[in-house]
Amino acid sequence: MRLLCVTPFYAPAWHLGGIVRSVSQLCRGLAALGLDVTVYTTDSGRDQRLDVPVDRRVDSDGVRVTYFRAEALAWPYSRSLAAACRKTIPAFDLVYVVSLWNHPGIPARAAAVRYGVPYVESFRGSMAPATLRRARLRKWLYLKVLVFPVLRRAAAIHYTTPLERTWTRDLRLDVPSFVVPNGLDLSEFDGLPDRPAARQALGLGGDELVVTYLGRLDARKGLDVLVEAFALVAPVCPQSRLLLAGPDDGFGGTLRRMVARYRLGEYVRFLGFVNPERRHELLAASDVFALVAREGENFGNAAVEAMAAGVPVVVSNEVGVSKDVQAAEAGHVVPVEVGRIAAALRCLLGDAAQRRAMGERARCAVRARYGIETVARQMAAACEDVVSGRRSAGLGWSDDGA
Repeated sequence: MRLLCVTPFYAPAWHLGGIVRSVSQLCRGLAALGLDVTVYTTDSGRDQRLDVPVDRRVDSDGVRVTYFRAEALAWPYSRSLAAACRKTIPAFDLVYVVSLWNHPGIPARAAAVRYGVPYVESFRGSMAPATLRRARLRKWLYLKVLVFPVLRRAAAIHYTTPLERTWTRDLRLDVPSFVVPNGLDLSEFDGLPDRPAARQALGLGGDELVVTYLGRLDARKGLDVLVEAFALVAPVCPQSRLLLAGPDDGFGGTLRRMVARYRLGEYVRFLGFVNPERRHELLAASDVFALVAREGENFGNAAVEAMAAGVPVVVSNEVGVSKDVQAAEAGHVVPVEVGRIAAALRCLLGDAAQRRAMGERARCAVRARYGIETVARQMAAACEDVVSGRRSAGLGWSDDGA
């Protein structure tokens, strides 16, 4: 199968978060299975250009990648990418689009429909309620004029969790859909730094109990509630520390003011953007991982990475993988309430045996469900289903748009 993935951002734009990691790993996983995978993307890092060859194909871990020059970085508009879609899409068997709110998806969908090449739309959190509420009128006009008329001619929609599917139920898109989770390259977690070395590198003492958050500092992530909950934990667990790692997405100032107001300066640290290498160091040093998103967390890549490292998690019931966490007893699933989050943190920080047991169950659950080999096989089966009209078991197929 010749598969074209169209996405505005791709490796090495790691600072843009989980979509870049998950899409890049998926493409490599599919290529490893023998699919002929091509990626059309841009050189945009949103606020900077990537240091990559432009407008020519490069081979990256078995994937043919072309980084087209973006004339506009923030909304990566690329005339050369659009021209390539119009010219080359007829040569592909299937087009996989990860670009709801960005320009590359427009010419990719249009060319696929024009030439009768089936295409799959992957929202990956783009239709979250919180996302749609921001600039509501402008976004709905964009969807109704440029997206929905073509989206309804998609061969299928890919959701990463059943929770994500519920967000579009009322839109009546009437497009078949399937569920395949994000995958991880588990080999990345086989050689984590040892705990003492990781803690020393981060300036942590051996007896400190570390709660970690990793991701963009975004209001949707519930970080204000997490800080408020931690303010209830620190007085009764003075050796606890909260590490907030990730680029500021406009909410950092609010969080810093909260830390000052609650007098948590000695307990809370802001680490800024953490590259993939330092991420492993951070996870190796952690006792608990927290992701208490209010809404709009379609999957929860960072939580799954923490689980892969053997770290128990505290996640909200608004996180896509929360049901898997609960089923595996790999941590605590809580509503986005200060008291419930504080109680879950106190429970784990106060019980080393529970942390070890939940951490081991977390590690096993990730290996059983989220390894990139497993996920790539599921996605390859879904792609074959789209082209052939079959409906493989285990992919949560729905043909009525529900």
